[in-house]
Amino acid sequence: MILEVNSLSLDRGKEVHLRGISFGVDACECLVIRSPILLLGTALLETLVGLEERVTGEVWFDGANLLADMPLQRRLDLRRDIGFVHRVGGLISLLNVRENIALPLCYHAQVTRDRVAALTDEVAEIVGISDLLGLEVDELDMVQIRLVNLARALINRPRLLLVDAILEGMDRQQRERVASAVGYFRGECDFGVVMTTRTRDLPQTTRVLELRADGLYPPGD
Repeated sequence: MILEVNSLSLDRGKEVHLRGISFGVDACECLVIRSPILLLGTALLETLVGLEERVTGEVWFDGANLLADMPLQRRLDLRRDIGFVHRVGGLISLLNVRENIALPLCYHAQVTRDRVAALTDEVAEIVGISDLLGLEVDELDMVQIRLVNLARALINRPRLLLVDAILEGMDRQQRERVASAVGYFRGECDFGVVMTTRTRDLPQTTRVLELRADGLYPPGD
């Protein structure tokens, strides 16, 4: 199992609260968590990578509880294997699209400039955004920003991909493009995916759960 979440609870006061969240994700699995309130889904994913306070429970990834105290370098090493796709923002405005996508690779000295360029071209083609590589961030619309975020998260071939409701506002063709890109890398890299969404039109998923404040439930329960 790539990810195991046990009795996760979060309290932001009246704005957001979750309790008793437990689930697991296996290799090559795409778990879709349908959340009618997008903010709840965002809070859940951010909690999984340690970006929330006032949290209890366990989030096990690669033999470590991400919510526990640990050396900074160990935490950075774990985060390197987790791709996070933002629903809002996430890109660096001082960098163009190509530079934003390539950014995760720039932290690895063993990757040559030519290799970075080749991998950037490859992931952009798979996601279907090759025509955006030369653009600045402020030239992109909301859907394009989400697709660039997806490409940047995938370029490192993570073991776990967390996708925050990027399907919102996309037409069917764009949603299928996202599903195809995620499916391609799942098959190639043997990683797990957790995706939040409000939509019910979900191609290429392996499991769907409904998110409520008091837990996760099978659809319709």
